[in-house]
Amino acid sequence: MKTTARLIISVIIGSLISAKAHTAIAVPNTADNSNEFEVLMQKIRLDFANNPSIDEDLKSYNDTDGSFTDVDYSSIQRTNWPPIVHIDRLSAFAFAYTNPENKYYKDEVLFAKIQKGLEYWHERNPWCHNWWYNQIAEPQQTGILLIQMRAGEKHIPAELEEKILERIKKDGGHPAKWTGANRTDIALHWIYRACLSEDEADLSTALENAYSPIVYTTKEGFQHDNSYFQHGTQLYIGGYGDEILKGVTQIAMYTRGTRYAIPSDKLALLSKFMRETYYSTIRGQYMLFDVLGRGVSRPGITNKAHTALFAKRMIELDPAHAKEYEEIILRLSGKRTTDYALSPKHTHYFRGDYTLHVRPAYTFDVRMVSTRTKRCEYGNGENLKTYFMSDGCTNIVSDGNEYADIFPVWNWTRIPGVTAPQVEEIPMATSDWQTPGTSTFAGGVSDSLYGASAYSYTDTYAGINTSARKAWFFFDDEVVCLGAGIHSTSEYPVYTTVNQCLAASSKVLLYHKKKPTEITQGNFNYTSPEWILHNKTGYLFPDGGKVFVANQQQTGSWYDINHTAPKDSIQKDIFTICIDHGMKPSDATYAYIIIPGMQTVDGMKQYQQEKNIKILTNTENLQAVSNEKAGILQMIFYQSGEFIYKDLTIKADKACALIVKMTNRNKIKLHIADPGQTESNITLEIRTRKQSKTINCDYRNSGIYAGHTKVFDISL
Repeated sequence: MKTTARLIISVIIGSLISAKAHTAIAVPNTADNSNEFEVLMQKIRLDFANNPSIDEDLKSYNDTDGSFTDVDYSSIQRTNWPPIVHIDRLSAFAFAYTNPENKYYKDEVLFAKIQKGLEYWHERNPWCHNWWYNQIAEPQQTGILLIQMRAGEKHIPAELEEKILERIKKDGGHPAKWTGANRTDIALHWIYRACLSEDEADLSTALENAYSPIVYTTKEGFQHDNSYFQHGTQLYIGGYGDEILKGVTQIAMYTRGTRYAIPSDKLALLSKFMRETYYSTIRGQYMLFDVLGRGVSRPGITNKAHTALFAKRMIELDPAHAKEYEEIILRLSGKRTTDYALSPKHTHYFRGDYTLHVRPAYTFDVRMVSTRTKRCEYGNGENLKTYFMSDGCTNIVSDGNEYADIFPVWNWTRIPGVTAPQVEEIPMATSDWQTPGTSTFAGGVSDSLYGASAYSYTDTYAGINTSARKAWFFFDDEVVCLGAGIHSTSEYPVYTTVNQCLAASSKVLLYHKKKPTEITQGNFNYTSPEWILHNKTGYLFPDGGKVFVANQQQTGSWYDINHTAPKDSIQKDIFTICIDHGMKPSDATYAYIIIPGMQTVDGMKQYQQEKNIKILTNTENLQAVSNEKAGILQMIFYQSGEFIYKDLTIKADKACALIVKMTNRNKIKLHIADPGQTESNITLEIRTRKQSKTINCDYRNSGIYAGHTKVFDISL
């Protein structure tokens, strides 16, 4: 066993020395190369090295018993648990005591405070009703603290250290009992404890469990469509996605170059998720808000500049993709523009009910929910107004910061993309955790560059009583958004929100009755405006309708959506566009086209004149759009039916989503998907004036791939 541990640890220290090579923080090198556990602990010290300022924290330290006078040790609140501040401060004390550049280096008075503070913590043993603090946050931070103190002039008494380690072992849990990011997080403090106690068996267990979540699964974790789930089948690309990337890349750096290095197949899976999904949901420095789970209600959460750390680690772990990670880091650092090195792509995540459309000029996504997935959660007093966020929510971003910290002042009945009654109070789902959706038809078809997604929405909960057939058609320069079959018996008017974002400093222009008008501060209602231009994005209304526009200051607080956040009142200037379907609409429709990258009135006029996009039909049974320039026809069949366009007839015997592209005069490339994931055979008949072909698309026994796109090359 000693040999195993030595192999794990012997080459570990080199990579972190490299990673810290440019830091100004001095770290004492206390590693004894004859002790493999000490070598590993030295690498952990290098990973967390810092030179803290602790003067303010010392002011609240109670020399009598080792507590802090401003910490509520009796609190059991589930988020921002106050007692954890005690360990955070002691950790800062430990780094100050052991850093040669800190004025408290080797300070015996400070050492006494650290020791007494640890004794107080062990005796008081604060407990949180949120298991995460007890089994992840506190054990991890305490383990790092103890490892750092081993590098000090004086060491924590062995008896006290042993008691603390025993408490960590007892309360911290076993990683194998958890899944996804939680398993990796618990494995981390097992590594810390194993090093401190020189327990080779625990070290082996920790490393095995740290990498075991990096597999495709139908449970919590990485999905076969390259999305990520946590808390059941809930989309969590951000939030828990952040956590597993942080933990796994950290451990992978520890074990790099050893026989316990991350296996190549797991590294490939991790790299694919990071490059193609995780970082693709970040525009510039900001993550799309609808992949963050309940964390969207936390201040500053959308700014992901700090995740450049994961990409920096991957440059060393996955050098084959180093250039791509370097480009990611440049965007995250703000040293390059948001479009730097971006390539066009379109992905529908058939496991996650999520669509992501990326172009150099913009990113657009759609979050849906079905009976197969879970609604965005609101647990632990967070994300309290999230109810409508899963119902066809969209992000429209060019700079990335269009929604940065908007959420305290949002009107949460007007989430971009969503069709909803304008209720006075946002309902709470039946459960704060893992509430399933109600749609059996939510999905999309993709050819990797273009796609169409559909959401058959029905909600009878809490008096919402609203339904709609919603679809999005994705091309290079625009996204076409259609809605049909909108019915509601709600007592409130029903709106489809086109966008609700931070107002830009530039003018808001509306083209109505053949002339542009600047929209000033206030709320306005228009009948059939042609288009609106705001912050480099055009909004075109080809079928008219009643359009509500607001350009005004809105007020709220983080506490309104997260009861662990500040109650201070916040004001922000907000720009909103909605389509007003009125009271109790029956068979209502909407159509709008998002045109990102649009700068001028002349540009909008030119776009209209080109008439490149044609909305061919928009009913509750069939929605279809053509892109004349690209030669692409996209359609959503909500039931069996027939569609005729020019000399082409397409007949489907079941609901499906299609992309039809004429590759030349006699050939068609067909992409098909089943948003209902019915695992049945779908038969298509495709006819021209001279030819007819029958295509059998067999999804029987397709299992987890029931929503995947299939491709057919057809000669006519």
